[in-house]
Amino acid sequence: MKLEKKDIGSWISKAGKTEQIKEFQYAYIKDFFVDVAHASRFTLNQIRQLAAEEYTDRRTRTKEEKLNEDKVNMGYAERIVKGWRGLTVKGLDELIPGTLAEAELQFAEQKKKDPEFKIPPREDILKVEVEFSVETAFEIITNSVDFMSWILDMSGNSEHYSLVAVKKQAEYENLKP
Repeated sequence: MKLEKKDIGSWISKAGKTEQIKEFQYAYIKDFFVDVAHASRFTLNQIRQLAAEEYTDRRTRTKEEKLNEDKVNMGYAERIVKGWRGLTVKGLDELIPGTLAEAELQFAEQKKKDPEFKIPPREDILKVEVEFSVETAFEIITNSVDFMSWILDMSGNSEHYSLVAVKKQAEYENLKP
């Protein structure tokens, strides 16, 4: 059987548009695992197209394009971060310092409005799991440089998603004494 160039081209095209998702442990927070989609060129182009905004440069009177940072971050939240497990308020406070303090302030405000409201102890608040949502992912990406950098590293490294990387890892493991 002889492979034709058009067949190979269509395979490559379809593979580039197929979403590949892997779960990775976030190295800096114990038991926090994130489902990350591979940032293929196709996916990155989609994010860029959605985030691009035209404007007219007053000086040159030419139309130019700039990227809306919020739209880029939302694109990553929607197309790259596909879920997580194990993120607690304690972990969230490590990603974005001050989150716990904000939660405590909100509880104090609620107590002022409703005197019968019981403020949970700090230890209990720290253990609360943060459920995944695109909106929460967007806020974390927008407010945590470390998390955004990590997502870019994980999603952009094709070795994490390819069988070649799995083979290399197995070879490496076999070389260990």
